[in-house]
Amino acid sequence: MRSIALTASPTRSAQRMALVAGLFATLAVAALVWGATVAAAATLSPPATIKVARRAGNDPQGRIYRVDTVDFRTYCVRVLSHEWAPATSFSSEALKAGALAVKDYGWYWATRTTKLADVRAVGADVDDSVNYQVYMDSDYGPRYWAAVDAVWGAAMTRGGAIFQASYRAGTYTGAANGWYMSQWGTEYWADQGQTYDWICRHYYPNIDFTPVAGGSVAGDASVDEPASDDLTALAADPSLKGPARLELIGPVLAAPGRPALGQRVTLTFTLHNSGAKAGTWDELTVVARGPGDEARDFGTVTDLKLEAGEYRLFEARRVVDLQGVWRGWMVTASSDGMELVGDGAPFELRVRQAASAAGDAAAPDASDDSSSFVPHVAPGGLKKTAGPPPANTLGDIFGF
Repeated sequence: MRSIALTASPTRSAQRMALVAGLFATLAVAALVWGATVAAAATLSPPATIKVARRAGNDPQGRIYRVDTVDFRTYCVRVLSHEWAPATSFSSEALKAGALAVKDYGWYWATRTTKLADVRAVGADVDDSVNYQVYMDSDYGPRYWAAVDAVWGAAMTRGGAIFQASYRAGTYTGAANGWYMSQWGTEYWADQGQTYDWICRHYYPNIDFTPVAGGSVAGDASVDEPASDDLTALAADPSLKGPARLELIGPVLAAPGRPALGQRVTLTFTLHNSGAKAGTWDELTVVARGPGDEARDFGTVTDLKLEAGEYRLFEARRVVDLQGVWRGWMVTASSDGMELVGDGAPFELRVRQAASAAGDAAAPDASDDSSSFVPHVAPGGLKKTAGPPPANTLGDIFGF
């Protein structure tokens, strides 16, 4: 992973100001290190493959255009990469807890009649969207493979059976309701020194860890199949049409989920070039407006290039210095002008007052107004040269 030098173009500040202001105005078991005894149950065998219905643009309501048969271990790595991302925000214990949840969830639906009618109709087990788990044709490298491999020799069970290990983003707290794992919560507990098996038991009560044998070997055994008799199997997503265009895939995740005044917030999000051609953008900037119509810059990436159909994970950081609600956008600049990524404000931050005593946030430091913005490149992806972030590009962006 390489960081990117952050710059801003003063010549575009007035355009960006008008664009954003206008929108704002309208608004194997031996390899496992357990903290508890592995259940003395019969050895289970995971599915060798899983059938994934591909939806145009990973849209949960999008048309199914193809069914991919994917090696199950590869499926788990790719889902973990896009559900527990970026790797820099999650420790190994959090990733291993996530790997167990991802594996159980996929396994559950691969071995029974699936829940959505259109997925059943094409003979698939799951789709590639948030209807089940987000699956894309890429992973984010060794840390994700290592996490999946570390827990491949066991599965979570209740009464000896695989269960639907549901999860959601949650917040950076320790709360649990007995039904869902909190993705950010796994990192919270890992930061408190808890191991992945403890984390799993915290979110999923009354579980056992059952030995797993068989299954697939690491690697991609993906096979394309027609989605149905009246759909043509396509080698590429048919939604890739026309010129290059950036689209936001899934939610923008903020950590911590509800920051305190003076805390550094990390935003992570995935962009997709949905065009049929490679695209280059002079700048991609993350900006937010908050209380009193104040504006802040979370950073700018320059000379961004995505191939047709390519996905790229981004991470932006900044200390929040005003209490209240912030709404943010991604803005691109190219030879064709300025453009917003997505519709409306794709993310919102609710900044609370810092604790007064031995609280969870330091007092705001007015001198610490720097921003950073890092694209995470999948193996084989584009490389960028490293460079320091600027002190602050707010004036360049909004003309202040």
